[in-house]
Amino acid sequence: MVRILVLNLGSTSSKIAIFDDNINVLSTTIVHENNLTQLTLIEQKPVRQEAILQWLNNNNITLDSIDAIACRGGLLKPIIGGTYYVNAHVYDDLKSFNYGIHASNLSGIIGYELGQNHQIPVFTSDPVVVDELIDAVRYTGIPGIQRKSIFHALNHKATARRYAQDVNQSYDNLNLIVIHMGGGVSVAAHAQGNVIDVNEALYGEGPMALNRSGSIPNDALMAYQAEHAYSIDQMKRLFSAQSGLQAYVGSSDFKWIMDQYETDLQTRHVIDAFAIQIAKAIGERAALLQGNVDQILFTGGMSYSASFINLLKPYIEWIAPVSAYPGEFEMQALAENASLAFQGDIPVNTYS
Repeated sequence: MVRILVLNLGSTSSKIAIFDDNINVLSTTIVHENNLTQLTLIEQKPVRQEAILQWLNNNNITLDSIDAIACRGGLLKPIIGGTYYVNAHVYDDLKSFNYGIHASNLSGIIGYELGQNHQIPVFTSDPVVVDELIDAVRYTGIPGIQRKSIFHALNHKATARRYAQDVNQSYDNLNLIVIHMGGGVSVAAHAQGNVIDVNEALYGEGPMALNRSGSIPNDALMAYQAEHAYSIDQMKRLFSAQSGLQAYVGSSDFKWIMDQYETDLQTRHVIDAFAIQIAKAIGERAALLQGNVDQILFTGGMSYSASFINLLKPYIEWIAPVSAYPGEFEMQALAENASLAFQGDIPVNTYS
């Protein structure tokens, strides 16, 4: 039996699971209060790490029983897709936040430290910096500034492959638009196995999200920063953790937010705007695919809300049929890849 500990830390929650021979035998999702998620990630690390260890202890699981640790990938330099060792280079780049600040970095940071302390190999697969963009979509109106590929690559790929399997097709033969809706929202054009365009879902491009700003008018943004005398780091924190729906309604619990839709006018206005922003991004990806879209796929935690997806359908059903794959398939994908890597059944890349 191969036992894998899977760590998937996001902006608002920590997902932890134990997989035995690719079967999820134990799992939990710890939803964190705003007073924790408002702290810096380094300040959050000991609290989240202790929560992981406490959960293992409560379930009588020792780290000595773990064969490998699988971690959600964080913000690193752009790399090709695949499975990687979480080595000292990965750890250093995650901990330095040189490539951006996101809670997913904590998965590898905590995983590496646990692995080092207990001599356990640590792996990551399809991190958020997987870059398959076509060159034309990288350009902006300012030479020297290019768009980046930062998105929920692991869940996008896992969802797309699951749909392809469901319809007895190859992912490499399909054109799909995949929308991950969670703490961040990423809308991607998948063209025959490659993500050729996606919004930079962390620091503000495309739709707003639960706690992220999305695109902001340039002049208003500059004025806002000057008015509040914010540093660059404070602005990044604003974009990635202190804005979006949460800033309007005071909660990052999407189920609770949607429960207010019929009774609270302000919430209704914000949700209607949110739906339109996502629909517009879907239309952009459809244009890039020249209208040749086989399916539109929704995934992520917010996709459990059928009522929200129904708000979107009038804007997008003319493009392609719509399917929902609620939640994330990241845990299963991470566990399967780590198990294969541990047994030497797939190549493992070395980050340097």
